[in-house]
Amino acid sequence: MLPHILKSIVVDDETPSRDALVNFTSENCPDVEIVAECDSIQTAFEAITEYNPHLVFLDVEMPWGSGFELLKMFNPIPFKVIFVTAFSDYAVQAFRLAATDFLLKPVKVIELVDAVAKVRKELTLSDSAQNIDVLLHNFDAPDICSRKLVITDSHGFSVINTCDIVFCQADTYCTNFTLVNKEIMKSTHNLRYFEDLLPTNQFMRVHNSYIVNIDHVKGYSNQGYIRLTDDHKCSLSTMRKPDFLKIFKNRNR
Repeated sequence: MLPHILKSIVVDDETPSRDALVNFTSENCPDVEIVAECDSIQTAFEAITEYNPHLVFLDVEMPWGSGFELLKMFNPIPFKVIFVTAFSDYAVQAFRLAATDFLLKPVKVIELVDAVAKVRKELTLSDSAQNIDVLLHNFDAPDICSRKLVITDSHGFSVINTCDIVFCQADTYCTNFTLVNKEIMKSTHNLRYFEDLLPTNQFMRVHNSYIVNIDHVKGYSNQGYIRLTDDHKCSLSTMRKPDFLKIFKNRNR
């Protein structure tokens, strides 16, 4: 049974940021009750143990231990998490690849309300702890190519390695992923969503209908198509051809 009120804890070492988030939540999220405010992972651990919250707003970077260290204290993680971060775009990509909810500082009210709504929806679905496991993996990954991606569909989600993606193809408002060994997975997000999400030094939009993994490109035909791993082919648009050829010209230097 879904809780009518989401018991929540705010974890942030900066008092102004913590106060702003509490005020925004009180004024705009009537289904959220802040039961504790914490300025360190130790006080947060004690509060979580005491209150058993449904949701934790978690700052990532704190001087006496990161938010990730707090999460590693729980196995499994018995609450939903909305990360609060001032990280760079590179690090934010790790959150997006893992399909975890996050708020960028300074927090905007509309994004806060949307994130809380997503949490409430997730409570009706399968547990999202695996998404957090993916996030922790992505931050520890030595390079972008070893990162993982959470693909959501109408039944839940799947986790794949980005290096196993051969290409992505638009399918109306959805996206089909073709993986190594010709396995196909479908996402309910459109191709533009993944164009903005996937790392640009590994993936390239080559056509209105295709994004390719550059590491899986095997060749190009003057007939206008790209040859890929496992004998796959995809179209290369005239407009994107110069950028595509430039990438491989630079790689061969």
